[in-house]
Formats: sequence, C-alpha cells, structure tokens
Amino acid sequence: MSAHPPIDPRPRDVHVPARPAETQPRDAPASAAPAAAAARGTSVVPAVAPAGPTVAPISSAPDHTPPASPAVDAAPASDESIAALFARQLEVLQAASARLSRAEGSEAVGRAVVEETGRIIDYHNARVYVLEPAGDLVPIAFEGRVGAYEKVDLNLLRTRLGHGFTGWVGQHGEPLLVRDANDDPRGASIPGTDDVDESMLVVPMRYDDAVVGVITLSKLGLDQFDGHDLRLLSILADQAATALESARNLARSHSLAGELRLLLEVSSELAGSLESRQVANILARHLASVMGVEECAISFWDRPNDRVASIGYFPPIMLDDLDPFFDIATYPPTKHVLEDQATVLIDATDPAANPAEVALLVAAGNVALVMLPLVASGESIGLVELISRHPIDLDDERLSLARTIANEAAIALENARLYEEARALADRDPLTGFFNHRYLHERFGQEAVRARRSHRPLSLLMLDLDDFKLVNDSFGHLLGDDVLRWTADLIRKTLRGSDVPARYGGDEFAILLPDADQEEAAATANRLREAFASAAFSREGRLSVPVGVSIGAATFPADGRTAAELIAVADAGLYRMKRSTRRPGEPRTA
Repeated sequence: MSAHPPIDPRPRDVHVPARPAETQPRDAPASAAPAAAAARGTSVVPAVAPAGPTVAPISSAPDHTPPASPAVDAAPASDESIAALFARQLEVLQAASARLSRAEGSEAVGRAVVEETGRIIDYHNARVYVLEPAGDLVPIAFEGRVGAYEKVDLNLLRTRLGHGFTGWVGQHGEPLLVRDANDDPRGASIPGTDDVDESMLVVPMRYDDAVVGVITLSKLGLDQFDGHDLRLLSILADQAATALESARNLARSHSLAGELRLLLEVSSELAGSLESRQVANILARHLASVMGVEECAISFWDRPNDRVASIGYFPPIMLDDLDPFFDIATYPPTKHVLEDQATVLIDATDPAANPAEVALLVAAGNVALVMLPLVASGESIGLVELISRHPIDLDDERLSLARTIANEAAIALENARLYEEARALADRDPLTGFFNHRYLHERFGQEAVRARRSHRPLSLLMLDLDDFKLVNDSFGHLLGDDVLRWTADLIRKTLRGSDVPARYGGDEFAILLPDADQEEAAATANRLREAFASAAFSREGRLSVPVGVSIGAATFPADGRTAAELIAVADAGLYRMKRSTRRPGEPRTA
C-alpha cells in the first residue's frame, strides 16, 4: 500500500463519477459539477452504505510501519532507510511548522496546510475547514490535482457538524481513516453521481481540547492511506490548529499584537531545533517572559513510573543541577494537570491550597505556581511550571498566549523526540545495539576535533572474531547471530562508559577510546583479550563455543589523522596477529 499518496479532488463525503469530466451532481447545475463532486463530506448522506471493517475510526496510535514515499521505491526497505525516511518527513514537518507560524490570516494557514501536506502525503484532493460558532464548517483552502477539479467554488464545500465525514470528525473530534468511502453511512453523496472506489483521511484540528477545524484528504482507490499517514497529518493538524488560533488572536485583539509577534518569533525559533533540551529551554525562557514570572520549568511525563523528568529551565542552569526525576504520586494537582489537561494555580497564601505543593513553593522562597500541560496530538506529554515569588495574575489573554506557546512547543518537543528516535534507528546496528559504521566515522570526526583542541590523545581498536565463518557453517546463522550479540555484551561490559563501540561490519568491531594514548589502548586490548579467553559462548548450558579474537590498535595523531588512516593501521595490526602463530582459541592483540 502506498504510504504517501497526493489526495483526490473529490472530497469523499460525496460520491464521485469514475471520470472527472463526467461528474454531474444531480442537485447542482452543470457548470458546478466539478466543484460539487469535490464536496464529499459536505453533501447529503448516501441512501445505502453499511459500515464495514474497511472503515476505521483512528485515535492516536497509528501503524508504525513506514509507507513508501512519493520519492521512495516500494521495494523492501532496510531499518536504516526507513529511519532516514522518517527523518526526512520530520524535517518537512519542521519546515511546515515554520511556514504555518509565519502565515497571516486563516486563508494563509489553510493554503500552507494543503501545500505542505502534499509534500509528505500523496492525495488527489485536500481541503481545510474552520469551525464557526454556529456549527458551520467553512472551507478556507482547497487543492485538487485532477484536471477539472483543480479549481472549485468553496461555497459548494460548506458543511455542518454531523454532516458527512468532515462533519462527523468536526462533531466528535476523532480522526477517521476510511479505507472504502462507499462502505460507511457517515459519508454524504450528491444524488445522481456514480460511486467510485475512494479512500479518505479526515483529521480534526484541536486547540485546548476543542475542535477548531478539520483537514480532509481523499484519493481514488481502496486502502490508499495508512496509520503512518494519519500520524503525520495529525501532527500537521496540531500545528495548523495553533496557527489558526494565533491568527484569530491577532484579529481579536490589537492590544496583543506585540505578544503575538513574540509567538511567531518563538515558533520560528522552535522550528530551528530538533534537540529536546534546546527546545525546552527556548520554551521556558519565552513563557517566563510572557507570564512575568521569575522561573519556568519544563518536564516530560514518565507515565509508567508516575514521575516527571526535567528537561529545561529558566533561568538557565546546568542540567546536572536539575533533579532528573520528580515523583508526582503525592501531588494530586500535578497529576490533575497531566491526566485532565487542566490549568492549575497554586497560591501559597491560600489555606485551601494543596499542602504538599505549598511546602515545595515555600521551601524555595516562592509564593505562586501555575501549571500547564504540554499536549501533542491530543495526549499529555509533559508539564510547564511557572514559578513566582509574587502572586500571579491569570488574565485570560496572557494565559491564552501562554497556552498557544506551550502547544506549539509541545509539537516541537514531540517532533524532536520522533527525530531522535529516527536518528537512533539510523545510527544503531539492530543486531548488537552498537553504533554502526556510518556513525563511527561521524563520531570520530567529533572526537578528533576535541582531541586537537584539548591536546588529548584518541585511540582506536579494531576487533575481529577468529574463524567466525566456521560457527556459521557448523551451527547456522541464527546461532551466529547469538554469538555476535554475546560478543557485543562482553565488549560492552569490559569497556569504560566513555568508550564508543561500533559494529564495523560482519564479525568486525571498532572501538573509539577518547583520552586514551597507546599505552592505555594496549591495556584496554588486553582486558578484552582476557575477557574472551576466560569466557565461552553457551546456549542453554548444553553448547559451549570458545570465541577467539584478534585485536589491532592505532592512536591519533601518531598513527594517522583521519578515521580511514587509523582504521588501516589498526586493521594491519589485527591481520598480522591473525597470520602469526598462536595456540588454538587464544585471542591476540597488536
């Protein structure tokens, strides 16, 4: 199934004819046919369409199987190529976030959504709706990619809550992944048009847990979207919702123009980073300024362990000076913020305030605390704590701006987390958990620069398993994989915490040794030799396989100034040891 299709110009709240030129809604004049056929989700409910297993309401747990990108072949992909695809898609989301943050007015936000969505999800038709107070869903942007449907009268796409797929999502606030649009009674069809196979992806735009609009994508054919598309569109929808609310705030209150310009500045600054701690520190600084408080703390919610993990603070302090974790089991107001996505004010002078929260405030010399949830894709991911030595005035306008910034930052934090996960996949060998060949060269460059600046040594070990081919030939590759995992565990236990082991390829491993000269490198090699000499791989206590290793060493800059030069010197020593005479099974170093 294609993972990133473009969308069908016939929004699937309405049945469309098999060929665009033949589309003729029966309740519309002939000249309005293309636009009316594009209004699925805004027309009338089909007379027959029993719900079936091909229609799936989706929440926030999409399929993690990465789909094929428009620019990526459908051939089976490696873990590294999948991770690279995820990273590219996340970079597109970062660019979309920056563009949305610069958009002025609802129409500009809608235009950015349909155009940026097309860079990561393949569709035939896309439209963006905003929800008006009276319950109308008003289209603000449309993009069609099939001939006559490239231009549509937006008035024909208007709909209401509860009407069609778009109205259903607007009313219930839940996304829909519709694999067969003809097989669901929630769709709406213009009488007289032909039914065609069509897939739909409809996602709410939510701000402060309220639906502010809907994004609707459609594409001809069954099963054209998947859970990964849903997750990407949900992230973009969160960004769009924040952008829409920002535009509305600007229109509602010129007195907040300066603060809203700050919001755009914050958004652009957040969009420039994919590192969680940097994003958290940016958020803490701006929120403290907006709310006029002395301190601001940002934490991730470690839900399984019922605690929060500190990741950012204002004023800036060293990470080591922060409490890494804070148990929240005995702090009901904090749990209320996270579990119910509420905003809570703690006033130390209020006799009704929670005693545990007040005790923490008073111990640090503070008198007021405001807690906000960090929400991404409808889920609480963390906590904002605004701390002051003076009472905090929670006026609605400033609090609304703070929430907008927090929502924007939550999306940036979630993107940073997803990016870090994708990078981990790209940098790690899935069998051993060690870094891979590509990362070794990247890390060597960093360590070499550090070694030059600090005039500290840097060494490299190359380690190869002796006669490993015999293990595979005698016992099979599955057991060979077990031997490699066992080898990695033994290496890991023998090294210092600062050493950087990597699987170089096959049964060959490379180990970077920061701050290690030739003597220290030789000592590390000897520890490894002794570890392998005193241990043997065994399976379930029945099979014991002695594993021999050969080790070569090189030191920067005496043996070379590049990774390639050091690897060549270490490899040469390794193979000298392999060729020399030794007792069977005895590891050796050079």
